[in-house]
Amino acid sequence: MQQPEQEQEPKPIRFVILGTPYTIKPTEELTEEAITELVDYVKSLVESYLRKGFDEQRVPLLVAFHIADEKRRLQEKYELPLYRIVERLQFAIEDDTKAETPSV
Repeated sequence: MQQPEQEQEPKPIRFVILGTPYTIKPTEELTEEAITELVDYVKSLVESYLRKGFDEQRVPLLVAFHIADEKRRLQEKYELPLYRIVERLQFAIEDDTKAETPSV
């Protein structure tokens, strides 16, 4: 009798940034590939700030602000226009349903 295949538990991803070791365990939402990509991105930002001459104590905050600014810019570029489109569609739908309502 064959035993059912067991899903292999994802192996934790280990990495070091600014001399501090970290471990992140992949999940269904955050895959090993995604973690590796994020770690590489953060490491590249850390290295770029270090090359610019910033000291190691300030680099984590600079990286955090850098990523927060990227998020803000993406929200401005994508979320706000989508919100406006949805708002216009809701307004158009409301106007359309009012037009269909028979007056007494």
